[in-house]
Amino acid sequence: MSPATQAPIRTKRQDGLGSAGGLSGLLWLTWRQHRWTLIGTLVLAAVLVGWMTYLSMELTDLWHQCHETFCPDNSPQGVRLRGTSPLVITFSALSTLVQYMPLLIGVFIGVPVLSREHEQRTLPLAWSQDVSPQRWLWTKLGMLGLFVAAVTAAVAGVSDHLQRTMTLVSPGSLFEYLQFLNTGMLPAVISIAWFAIGVALGAAIRRTLPAVFGVIVGFIGLNYLVQWRYPTLMEPLSAHRQLGRPDGLPGNNNLVVRGGMIDFGIEGPSGAFDASGRQLSGVEVQRLCPPDNDGGKMLSCFADNQLVQHLQYQPGSRIPEFHLIVVTGYLGLTAAALAAVWITVRRTNLSVG
Repeated sequence: MSPATQAPIRTKRQDGLGSAGGLSGLLWLTWRQHRWTLIGTLVLAAVLVGWMTYLSMELTDLWHQCHETFCPDNSPQGVRLRGTSPLVITFSALSTLVQYMPLLIGVFIGVPVLSREHEQRTLPLAWSQDVSPQRWLWTKLGMLGLFVAAVTAAVAGVSDHLQRTMTLVSPGSLFEYLQFLNTGMLPAVISIAWFAIGVALGAAIRRTLPAVFGVIVGFIGLNYLVQWRYPTLMEPLSAHRQLGRPDGLPGNNNLVVRGGMIDFGIEGPSGAFDASGRQLSGVEVQRLCPPDNDGGKMLSCFADNQLVQHLQYQPGSRIPEFHLIVVTGYLGLTAAALAAVWITVRRTNLSVG
């Protein structure tokens, strides 16, 4: 048979096997490089989900024992819900872990994606193969990002249920900052954002420890910024609340933005107003209704004298809107971080590690 009549030799790239081989190779490479981090994340997430589920069941049982309302302070159930009880301490610890979960994701999964490649000088080898740098990058980010999204979504769902169950048995608001961050899908979205930010810092700094430090500083700074700004993302409503009576604000899970505190014993304004609308000084309030160490007489005195407060607050019905605003902001950060990674990879010199 002459060379002209021989069947053409098909390469892997021509017959379509190159694409599948490249994908399976990247899957294997990603697993080899990150397997212990991924396994550790799965184990910790499983423990966290199981522990929060058990605590939610325990709180639900207390709710039923208290006839599906708040548990009185002097009841056995109320004692278990006090600030120093093991149940409350455990609840606070789990809530804090969920709050800092995005930081752990950014540090242990996001940063090493590119910083470790630079430190070990393996990028020239990885990017000189059949797979382009862009495809290598987006495939790894896609696989790790899907893993982060799945794990953190499971944690977020159980955390949301736990926070809502706690508000059934003990007075509290889902609009308070820690509860707000740990409800809805915020834990998952924030985790994805810090995963992307961690990758971006690792790509830009090219060293793991400085990039980790950058993630920690950025997380703490942004956390305080959101905590400071989120109560006023929408214009607060105004209301008058009579002192010594139940909350009086319409709806549940409200967030008081301004007001709500009475200053006793000072010459300046106390925050309390009499029936005519005149604001009393702290000295006047103390003289009118002397403190009695929570004996109940002071609150009755407030009610008898028709003292009121002027409040600005966010109603609990706005929580979904606030979640949407914060989620949009973090998704914008995610997009900016991924764009920065793409630009950094395009400009990376393959002659250096």
